[in-house]
Amino acid sequence: MKHLNKVIEIKKYHEGLAEQVAKMWNLSRDGWGGDTRVMTEDEVKKKEANSDNIELYLALDGDEVVGYCGLSEYKEDTGALYIPLLNVRPDYQGHKIGKKLVLQALEKTVELGWPRLDLYTWAGNTKAVPLYKKCGFFWEDRDDSTHLMNFIPQVLNTPLLKPIFERLDWYDASTRLIEVKPDGIKGNGFTFYEYSWQNGNTYARIQFERTSRGISLIETDDFILQMKLADHEVIHEEEREFEIKIVNKGTEPLSLKASGTGNDRIHYDFTTDIIVDHESTISAAFTVQKGEEPSVWRTHPSIDAKVWINGLECELKLGVFPINPAKIEASYSGNLCFLNKATSIDVEITNNLKEEAVFHLCFPVDQLVVLQNQNIEVSVPARGRKTVAMPLTVKQHGFYKPVLMITAKKEDGQELTFEQEITVAFKGPGERFGGESKDFWHIFNGQGQINVRKRDLLTTAAKNTKKQQPFAFLTPKLGKPYSLEFTKKKPTSVRWETNDSSIDLIITLESTEMDGLFLTQTYRLFGDGMLQTWAEAENTGSVVHPDVAFSQPVYHEMEEVYFPLDDQVVHFSGNRIMEFGDLDAKSITGNWYFSEGPSGPIGLAWAETSNAAPEGWQFMIEDQFGKMEPGAKALSGKITLSLGAIQHVDEFIAFAQQTPFKKKLETSSELNFHADQLVIQPDKEVSFTLKTFRNSYLDGSLTVENETQVISSDLEKTSFSLTLESEGLEAVSIIEADFNGNGTETAFREMLLSPSGLVSSDTFDGSFIVDNGIIRLKADPDFYPGVYSMNVNGQEWFDHSYPELTAKSWWNPWAGGMKTAPYGINTFSMLKESSTASVVELSDREGNKWTGLAINTEFKEHKQWKGVRYVQYYVMLPGIPVVASFAEVKDNGRKNLAHELWITDLFLGGDELTDLSISVHDRQPGHTYHAGSQEIPLRLDGDSFIGMDRTRDKLYFIPNNDSVLAEAYTNKEVLQLVSKHQGDFAKSAPLFLLFDERKLTGDLLKKLRRVQF
Repeated sequence: MKHLNKVIEIKKYHEGLAEQVAKMWNLSRDGWGGDTRVMTEDEVKKKEANSDNIELYLALDGDEVVGYCGLSEYKEDTGALYIPLLNVRPDYQGHKIGKKLVLQALEKTVELGWPRLDLYTWAGNTKAVPLYKKCGFFWEDRDDSTHLMNFIPQVLNTPLLKPIFERLDWYDASTRLIEVKPDGIKGNGFTFYEYSWQNGNTYARIQFERTSRGISLIETDDFILQMKLADHEVIHEEEREFEIKIVNKGTEPLSLKASGTGNDRIHYDFTTDIIVDHESTISAAFTVQKGEEPSVWRTHPSIDAKVWINGLECELKLGVFPINPAKIEASYSGNLCFLNKATSIDVEITNNLKEEAVFHLCFPVDQLVVLQNQNIEVSVPARGRKTVAMPLTVKQHGFYKPVLMITAKKEDGQELTFEQEITVAFKGPGERFGGESKDFWHIFNGQGQINVRKRDLLTTAAKNTKKQQPFAFLTPKLGKPYSLEFTKKKPTSVRWETNDSSIDLIITLESTEMDGLFLTQTYRLFGDGMLQTWAEAENTGSVVHPDVAFSQPVYHEMEEVYFPLDDQVVHFSGNRIMEFGDLDAKSITGNWYFSEGPSGPIGLAWAETSNAAPEGWQFMIEDQFGKMEPGAKALSGKITLSLGAIQHVDEFIAFAQQTPFKKKLETSSELNFHADQLVIQPDKEVSFTLKTFRNSYLDGSLTVENETQVISSDLEKTSFSLTLESEGLEAVSIIEADFNGNGTETAFREMLLSPSGLVSSDTFDGSFIVDNGIIRLKADPDFYPGVYSMNVNGQEWFDHSYPELTAKSWWNPWAGGMKTAPYGINTFSMLKESSTASVVELSDREGNKWTGLAINTEFKEHKQWKGVRYVQYYVMLPGIPVVASFAEVKDNGRKNLAHELWITDLFLGGDELTDLSISVHDRQPGHTYHAGSQEIPLRLDGDSFIGMDRTRDKLYFIPNNDSVLAEAYTNKEVLQLVSKHQGDFAKSAPLFLLFDERKLTGDLLKKLRRVQF
């Protein structure tokens, strides 16, 4: 532990400390996964100058900065400040510096009168989470992030509670149980967060309701005060009641006054003034008006009541989740649709009622479509869902947004009638139109589309309808310093304009932080996949703004990216993932970058008058407007995004620089050589086929091992077969072949599998075990729904925590091993579900018998995946060092899986993590990255393999045909392999793990993908 020079001081940041702040970040890399990036004094100055921090607190040991804590307004929600970044230098951890910084931020929040302080962390941050909780934070239970909320400022600023906390120290007197897991007392759809304190004879307990972010219960030595509601979900316009209950625990009567009036969304009106001797309950009716569905990121509509006890005031709140009796969503499975062709849309009906109901949907007549039937009637179980196809014919391309008349008939005959709009885009070649859905504003042009998320103006552009996109424009900013005010601000106007070959989406925003300033952002989409965006600022007020700047942040998951650095075109390999933060801003010498890869070619160019620089994981394109007098206008430079409109980097450079380009000719040839069967059973012959895909006949000699055949063009063959004996084949044989053709020579390598022996199975102490003579797999569904052990030739390859879950690196809880699961469902959620295991025997499409483990998981608890049941398979051939793994959806729970993503990951480990290494081709002779030394994210190419010091075997990880990408991630604690694939399947294509001492190529390993089940 670091020896302190003197007492740690907390000071506010100023530029004179920038050099020490940079030093702190450079000495803190191990605490952030082993990141190797370097921070400079200039970068700190620029970052903090652009920051929207209200305060930045630094912990100093003498002249050295050893801790950092920002404090800003939380832009994702109302009524909260936010700690965007907290850090303590690793060699100073353990001195309660983090506590000092957090309490300083909390004290400032109380002083400024804000009711709440929020922050984000990661689930595996087991050192910091207990600190946060002791300082008053609660961990919100949700899949998308690790979000914490602190309500102590509201506690300390509530008049009714101030006398109590004159006797109680809120930190030292806390009796709250601290556990490293999400918090919350749950019931009837509500989640409550509870503080409790005890000091001598003084006791207090306070509950906060999660979605209102307000107090719902106060208990002291004198009384219990609570607001209650039967259900969190409330159907629109259906009258309900809430109640306020008070219990007098003392001997003297209590004076209680309470009142509340509704708001635009919730209607109620009550007032009361009573004396309470023992206990009393106040009830009042309320109704919720129709409106937008609340976001999980933000405060929900709530019932608010002012309450005075003996003249001291507090505010009680309960949030509600307004719903219709059902949620209706529609989708179209294709990207383009074709006129006057019979097709259909999928209509997903989610029953929000607590009982089964029959839903009658009536579709209105619409000029865009002709429906086969205007009505749908479908029975949906309680809290269940069904997806039905609605047959129709599209007559015109455009944005289809009918308002459905819906009747829900309950089992007792009661009928509920409501309206709901659905939206579907019918895209066509050259067709331009816009539209508004529940969560987005859209424009469409041919295959292309732009989607602007209403919640925060995040803008994606694509030529398909997938949910996950690699590129996004983030919320625009005005400054300086730059503000995130537009992340939660509704535009003053949104409009669409159609041009000759393009369509515009124009969004106008009013700044509240720069009085009188309006920002109008235009997105222009062309039919070829080209997009342009720019902004205009206008000062409509009477105040002079001396220094105005505009910043457009960009997010991009880049693949095979090219950047202009130091007057050179630099290529960053797709193997090791490149992020914007890996760039030095001073080295950028051009106004463009270009990315290739599975997502297709994407190019970004900006005006030469704009400034562009990385900022962490974002790329910022900035325009300086300078002084803006009243009435002044300023226009940013145009940003151009190419989504496949320009296919090659050299063409895109010419476009960005506005210079002529002469297209280079490229030629390629393709010959295919393969074994007719991958798996060769004993005593069977081996057949090979050579085929050309060119419009020419084979002409030359084919040599396979030592057998040569001459193929003359006179035979007029585009394919040729050759048969050999199978004697001498190994478990995994690599067959060498050459074709000497007319002026060409091509070498091939083919893979054959030759099984022998048996696959055995056993169970022991809850574990299911299968062994094919080379590989032994183990799984225990009571521990975790996956395979926790893989032993190859006596060497364990998986890192796992069996039989107890633990916390490791970024993960908590962590099990290790290998699993396949829907993307976005965290470990906590998976462990709530029911899983079983069994030994299975399966036949592939060529009739070969594979034996292994099946792990069956049924979702019963997860709201979005309830009713879905799927099976993971891990199967092997006897005597073959290969594991095939795939997933099968046995019951989709009537959930539309078309755009869902699934993820397979595995954690590797030897006797020591540093025994492992990742080798990638990287367009070079080869690169090797050692596990356990630093944080390295890698994109795996086809030639990649994992090596281990203690064995000559190499592990090859071959993703399936549907894989979006394959990645490796290592830091000082873990080595993880990941493969993602789309989830619209009954049975996924298998991925493979192969162990072999030889160095094998990606083209050879892909041969395993011929195995299908």
